[in-house]
Amino acid sequence: MIAADDARALARRFADGHADEARLDEFRSEYPALRFYCCSEDDVPPRLTPWVSANGIGVYLVDASAHCLSLTGDPQHACGLVFAVDAGD
Repeated sequence: MIAADDARALARRFADGHADEARLDEFRSEYPALRFYCCSEDDVPPRLTPWVSANGIGVYLVDASAHCLSLTGDPQHACGLVFAVDAGD
C-alpha cells in the first residue's frame, strides 16, 4: 500500500526543479517495489481526478493486478505512481 502522505512528499520532490526521468530513477532506487511514471496532465483522461496533488503535480495510482496497467483509486491495489505535470507548468 502507498500512503497518501508519501505520495504528496514524492510529488513535491518531483516538482522541485527536476521533474524528469532522472528524478524518477532516484525514486526507483529508493522504492524498488514501486513503479514510477511521468506524463502531462493532458494525457490523463479528464474523468479521473488525482489521488493526491502537490505543487502542480497530480498523482495517480497505477494498478498492475490485471494483465495491463491501469489507473486506480485504490491504494491497496496500487503498485506505482504516475506524476502528471500540469500543462500550464
